[in-house]
Amino acid sequence: MYLQKPIRSLFLLLFPCFLLVLSSCQSEQESSTPSSEGQGTLSFTVTNYRQISFDDLSVPTATRADIPTDHPATLAHLLFAVFNAETGQQACSPIQHDYEDYETKSDAYPKFSVTLPYGHYHVVVLGFNGSRKCNVASVNRISWEDNYVPNTFLYYQDLMFDKDTSLDQKLTLKHVVTAFRVMTEDVAPAELKSARFISTDGGTVLDAVTGFTPQSTGRTSKMIVPANYVGVKDTFTVYLFLPEEQIKTIYDSIKYTKDYTVQALGKNDAVLYEKHFNDVPLRINSLTVWEGKFFETSTPDDEEYNVGFNLYWDTQWADTIKVSSL
Repeated sequence: MYLQKPIRSLFLLLFPCFLLVLSSCQSEQESSTPSSEGQGTLSFTVTNYRQISFDDLSVPTATRADIPTDHPATLAHLLFAVFNAETGQQACSPIQHDYEDYETKSDAYPKFSVTLPYGHYHVVVLGFNGSRKCNVASVNRISWEDNYVPNTFLYYQDLMFDKDTSLDQKLTLKHVVTAFRVMTEDVAPAELKSARFISTDGGTVLDAVTGFTPQSTGRTSKMIVPANYVGVKDTFTVYLFLPEEQIKTIYDSIKYTKDYTVQALGKNDAVLYEKHFNDVPLRINSLTVWEGKFFETSTPDDEEYNVGFNLYWDTQWADTIKVSSL
């Protein structure tokens, strides 16, 4: 009993100090935890594109370089969308800038600004050409009207947004399509009205998270031939999104679609000429070109029937790869 009283007194003296230290530790721990409350304004600026326009690949001395965002031949539209990562819903209405915006307000075309509550988001920026409307209702299913596939560049970011996040985001768009081009060495006949491309592989829907198509359904694409194309050598180009299981990375070995059929159509979509292309080499961020006489009757035995494919890709603008189509 003699020893217990001093111990109890010491305990009663030190207990308030213990509570003070514990309270201080808890306050310090709470202050170091990022707050989920609050909001901020994020600015996104498209600084460059990873590859120049396919039409610029003919330059023999071309190098892998950035193209400024005010290059009208590269992209006509920039579209910005943000999705809530937890719900999958759009966090704000999509914003689209067209190249005409650059003509009237030079700081508008490559820049986007949005105010968001702190949270977890998926950020998508698309650069594309053509006049079809883009549908970005879901981050995993992006498409265009009429199953159209334009020349498309993509930026995707999984963003954890809090008070420590940089409010000034610089981004680069990457090419996410493959292209097949037919260049005719003979002139288009007077009765030619349109052309139809039929692919047995690839897709028209883009998953922004993976950069591939979630469905390899093939694509049928029809394009009207302007009257001034008649009587001259013609060029047709179509684009596709490739499936992830077919192409792992843009540096993998060449993969092939099963088939391509190209039809020259006359009045009422009557088929005037038709060619089948087997084992067409296609790869993301690449352009496959076929050159030959399309509008003249020929057989597989003719030397000029199939001159093969030229494949251009973005591997530091490596040498052209020629692949036999037979």
